Amino acid sequence: MPRYLDEREKEKLGERLRIFRWVIFFFGILILFRFWQLQIHQGEKWQLIAKENQIRKIRIPASRGLILDRKGRLLAGNRPGFNITIIPADIDQDTINALADILGFNAEKLKKWIKNNQRWSPFVPIKLKENLSWEELAKIEERLRNLSGVDIELEPIRTYPQREVACHLIGYLGEISPKELAQEEFKDYHLGDMVGKSGIEKIYEHQLRGIDGYKFKAVDAQGKERSSEILKGLNLNPQPPKPGANIYLTIDLELQRYAQKLLDGKKGAIVMLSVKNGDVLVMASSPGFNPEIFINRLHPERWKKLEQDPTHPLYNRAVQGIYPPGSVFKLVVAIAGLEEGEVAPFKKIKCKGIYWLGKKAFGCWKKNGHGRINLEQAIIQSCDVYFYQLGLKLGIDRIAKYANLLGLGLRSGIGFKNEKSGLIPTAYWKEKFKGEKWNPGDTLNCAIGQGYVLVTPLQSALLAMVIANEGKLFKPRVALRVESSEGDIQEIPPQLIQQLNFSKATWKIIKKAMLGVVNDPKGTAYWTARSAKVKIAGKTGTAQVIKLKKFEGKKLEEIPEKFRDHAWFIAFAPFDNPQIALSVVVENAGHGSTGAAPLARKLIEKYFEIYPEKISQK
Repeated sequence: MPRYLDEREKEKLGERLRIFRWVIFFFGILILFRFWQLQIHQGEKWQLIAKENQIRKIRIPASRGLILDRKGRLLAGNRPGFNITIIPADIDQDTINALADILGFNAEKLKKWIKNNQRWSPFVPIKLKENLSWEELAKIEERLRNLSGVDIELEPIRTYPQREVACHLIGYLGEISPKELAQEEFKDYHLGDMVGKSGIEKIYEHQLRGIDGYKFKAVDAQGKERSSEILKGLNLNPQPPKPGANIYLTIDLELQRYAQKLLDGKKGAIVMLSVKNGDVLVMASSPGFNPEIFINRLHPERWKKLEQDPTHPLYNRAVQGIYPPGSVFKLVVAIAGLEEGEVAPFKKIKCKGIYWLGKKAFGCWKKNGHGRINLEQAIIQSCDVYFYQLGLKLGIDRIAKYANLLGLGLRSGIGFKNEKSGLIPTAYWKEKFKGEKWNPGDTLNCAIGQGYVLVTPLQSALLAMVIANEGKLFKPRVALRVESSEGDIQEIPPQLIQQLNFSKATWKIIKKAMLGVVNDPKGTAYWTARSAKVKIAGKTGTAQVIKLKKFEGKKLEEIPEKFRDHAWFIAFAPFDNPQIALSVVVENAGHGSTGAAPLARKLIEKYFEIYPEKISQK
């Protein structure tokens, strides 16, 4: 039988129906309000948003800042280049086929490449090819409006008008790596960007780079460009690119070019510094390379060939090359002996051409000996026997202390991450790294700049500078100033690392001896470094590469090149009022007096030819 609702139940049901009607009414009002809000109140906004879905934001790369020498001559600049970029979301098969035809690619491989190189968003442009030829550019421009998701990007291309001149100092650019992109300092960079990989390009990357701009373009659903009329009324704010800052270096282009000419066909380095403030006037390393080869992506085979080149052209010998300094190091031992009171300057010892340490003989380069000789003449004639004995009196740890004070065995702080520190050994060092006790024979070898001692050409130039200015060790400065595109100038001041308060007598004796090396008829550089134009003070060095009895007494040309000694020469000038200091090392060139000293003399004379006022300047 059917059940009938009583009055109470009817009343409850009616109440529920009324509540339900109110809920329906309330939600209906909300929906109507939302329709009004979207269609009328915010209609213009959503219309613009719909339009913006048809807009692509195009990046405009900024011009990289210029690199110039101290006189404003261009070392690194820019020229216009054209790249082709694509937006993966917009590109279609017809466009892929057309691009493959124009650029000489395989269509299937191009399609796969686009898929593999797509970033986190398919709407972010990726660079397909850089530095288009004029023929490629013309063909693409002709068909551009029918190509989906394709754009031509004007990008400044780095140029190096001096080619190999100062290449190691300036450095080169390369495509940013995934590892670099993950670093905080490169957070604003994009895949495909070119960044400094070495030299000034790397040190001043963030000042040189500039800030990219951007523009907008309208496209249809297939990604093909539409009329710019659609952009009107949109709240878009295109930004022009901001060029990077210009860097003025301390080097003199004319001197740098001349130094590299002197090294042409040789392996070696020349560093010239200002005695007054540590400015790097010349930093030449040979052989060199043309930095422009890195602008376009290097083929792996070409890169491999560069890396495996036995002459190591990418290697900056000025800061990466570490060599035994040979007799140049005798200056350090002499300074240590004078300051420690272990040598009486005018006391003579007898050199017979050989020194016996127990039963082991240590020879002098002059087999018949130098006879009776004092400290000054020992430096002038580069007597090994004298410095064997002085080295033993001092001991290796005191020698190392003074070598470090004079800038050897330590990174100079010039700014190159690949700068080598060299090696100034101690007794502790040998025990820790060789597992052996230091012995007196080690000290004898180190006292004449052989054995474990290793220095860079830059460090040797610093040694000459500190002697010339009597104790001022400056941090080598490679940049004078940074000038922004708005005209703001940031000067980079010289930096004095330390003042060595050695006695005036020590500096006087050492400088006078160096003058004798070049100007005394008994001096090792008398015939090769003496100049009629300027008074030069210097010190020769011959760094033994390998000691083999079969080469003893042989002429230089009779010894295979790789076994020949390295030639060293350090100098400062003018003697009475030093302005410049330099070091020259030529690998496998034999004696410092013949292999390096003539190059130093020519470069010094060139400097005073360019700056004649410096000879008499106080």
